[in-house]
Amino acid sequence: MTTATTPQQQYPQEHIRFVLSEIPSRLEALHFTNGGATTPTGAPNRHSPNEPTPATIFANPHPVDNATNVPHSHDNILVPIPSPDEMIIRQRGRRRFNNAPSPDTGNTPLRMPFQRTPTKVPLSTSMILRSSPRKRLTMGSTPPAPEPPIMPSPTKAKQKLWPPGTPLVKKLRLESEDGVCNKPIAQINGETPLPVLLQGMSQQQLIELIVDELVAGDPKTEERLRIRLPMPDIDPLEEELLHAKRQIFRSLPTSRLCKKTDSSAYSRAALHLSEFKRLLSGHTKQLYDSGNWDALLDYVTVAWPIVRATPHWDSAAHNVMRRQCFKLLACHCIAALKNGGLRLGTMRLHETERNLVEWARDYEDVQSCQSTLSKVISKGRVTL
Repeated sequence: MTTATTPQQQYPQEHIRFVLSEIPSRLEALHFTNGGATTPTGAPNRHSPNEPTPATIFANPHPVDNATNVPHSHDNILVPIPSPDEMIIRQRGRRRFNNAPSPDTGNTPLRMPFQRTPTKVPLSTSMILRSSPRKRLTMGSTPPAPEPPIMPSPTKAKQKLWPPGTPLVKKLRLESEDGVCNKPIAQINGETPLPVLLQGMSQQQLIELIVDELVAGDPKTEERLRIRLPMPDIDPLEEELLHAKRQIFRSLPTSRLCKKTDSSAYSRAALHLSEFKRLLSGHTKQLYDSGNWDALLDYVTVAWPIVRATPHWDSAAHNVMRRQCFKLLACHCIAALKNGGLRLGTMRLHETERNLVEWARDYEDVQSCQSTLSKVISKGRVTL
């Protein structure tokens, strides 16, 4: 037996179904409305034409595009939504400037907006305003230049004590009580021997005394004096060189546990080695400049064994100064042979020839001295 439902009982059920079906669409409309978007166009419209949809209830007056966040107008035209800051700026309005010239300023150009007002500087002042260079450049004006100081009127020149033409430095001549000028003691004291007085004079004073006073341009006097000139004495030079060599050996360590030719010993004797080389260079230069070739060759003969007696160090770098001394003597030996020639004497030349054979063991470049000596000796044989 079936029971049929009446229209009054069927209506509440349909109404309930209709209400339940509207819940998801209403929730979706609320979700898009809060995010600034509307209900998708693809959602089904289950309402009657006269009933408003949930999207139109909760949306903005104009529909909004979900991708660009720009509302659509009724004519389907995109209208951007202004930001809150822009709304405030629009409410303020645009700033207007009065471009009309005022009667007080005349033809003065108007100040542009955002331009700093220059500070007023008094015209009549000597004070310099202290400001940074950037501030002065921004202001467009520079401080006034300081006024030059007032100089006093020039005074009269002081009267010169010495008349024009008088030398500035004048030697004072001291006079004694009896009116006699004070002379050097060497001219007055006759008790002191003349050789003793000459020892106190410098080499340049002795040269001027002989050339200017004694010779005085007389050829005969010069010839007589030249004949009596002796060969320079090289004994004091040899003594100085031997003393320098002794100082080198005194600086070396005396302990048996220390080696006398290693680096530590060389560091202790380096100063005395430099002094030894300085003396050797000074002696040879003195004889070379004076032109005494025989004395120069004799000095080379005497100084070579002294240089050989200096310490021979373990390191080759420490023996550089020793080789330099040998080279210096060899060069002066060649100079003495070339300039002296046969005037050196046959006996001195043969003695040098025997010495060169022995010197070649210490310094191999002595062969140039041997070739020069052989040329001098062969030239003498041809002349004989």
